[in-house]
Amino acid sequence: MNAAKAGFAALGVMVCIGYQGAKAEPMPWDDLPPGEGRELTYASCSGCHSMMLVQQQGLSREAWEDTLDWMVAEQGMPEPPPALREQILDYLAQVFSPERPYFTPDPDGPGRADRP
Repeated sequence: MNAAKAGFAALGVMVCIGYQGAKAEPMPWDDLPPGEGRELTYASCSGCHSMMLVQQQGLSREAWEDTLDWMVAEQGMPEPPPALREQILDYLAQVFSPERPYFTPDPDGPGRADRP
């Protein structure tokens, strides 16, 4: 093997070894509870306000629908297509319901143990 090939082979091994221990960068929605629609909800809500505002609500699905309707009509939020709207509402109603199973005002508080 010539020197150039040996150098590229060594570089490849170092890159592979380096990436084995590397962790993925955290995503901005990682602090939200898991569930289908998490990323979509983050993208739809966080452009105008903090996600803590969403997290501290304890709303039924009907109340989330009313809130979404108000944001579209009065606050200039673009109307999501029907399928995406349903996904957002399903997520909000599941994780930010009146029981608020995932809400904790302290980011290091007890609710964090429930999240991956």
